[in-house]
Amino acid sequence: MVTEFFWSECAHFIMTVDMFPVFFAAHFTLAALIVRDDSKDLGAGVFRQGHPFAMWCCTVLAGLSGVFVANFLFANPLVDILKEHKLIMFITLIWYLVNYCPYDLVYRACTSKPIKILASVLQEFLRVRFIYLGLQQASKIYPGAYIIMVIGGAIKGNGYGFLRIVERLIRGKWTPEANDILNMTYFAKSAVYASIIFLLHHIDIIAFPIQYLYCAIVAIFVVFRLTIIFGEVSDPLSSIEKPICSVLFRCYTKSQDIKVKTN
Repeated sequence: MVTEFFWSECAHFIMTVDMFPVFFAAHFTLAALIVRDDSKDLGAGVFRQGHPFAMWCCTVLAGLSGVFVANFLFANPLVDILKEHKLIMFITLIWYLVNYCPYDLVYRACTSKPIKILASVLQEFLRVRFIYLGLQQASKIYPGAYIIMVIGGAIKGNGYGFLRIVERLIRGKWTPEANDILNMTYFAKSAVYASIIFLLHHIDIIAFPIQYLYCAIVAIFVVFRLTIIFGEVSDPLSSIEKPICSVLFRCYTKSQDIKVKTN
């Protein structure tokens, strides 16, 4: 009984713990790193120093992408999140330190393996929270609209994948193929799968305490993220999906496709 109570309290804590500032700091730091590293082909430090406002806009867009997409889909003002002055000042501070700290001390620290692993793990906790809250938000606006509810959770958990084209366009890069509808990344697929699981619980198909289900998804997300980091695997789900897709969608490998065309 005591052990059950302990695990229940731990699960409840993980599900309700305040994500600000620790988890948001990890998320915003990784967003700033993505924008900075993605700008290297534009001139490395030259672009950052010459276009600070573009870098700031892209960092804010990358860090709050799920909110922007959700506001667009649910007919809320796109700029509504910008009224959260505390949050904007926080992400601005991180943007500045990552990009313009003297001697690049913050950037070097954040790109070190231990810090990046810690930030990635914390980001997975935040992603699950975003997915869960996104589905709850959609269920209140469109009760019974299951597809919209899944979309609401998925975009909150991986909004950047759907705004990457816009974010890059601000920096002068045009990559129309870089979107998670055309080329779904692990982060997009995991957000969709988690959203579906939360939906099944929401409609009482999965009869399992929500706090335990929530923690199970967090644990899976963390394990997969560590697999990406240590195993250098871009998509841990691909090995599970390939045999299923080959049956359902008649997917061919490149070698099989060549043989079919030859015959």
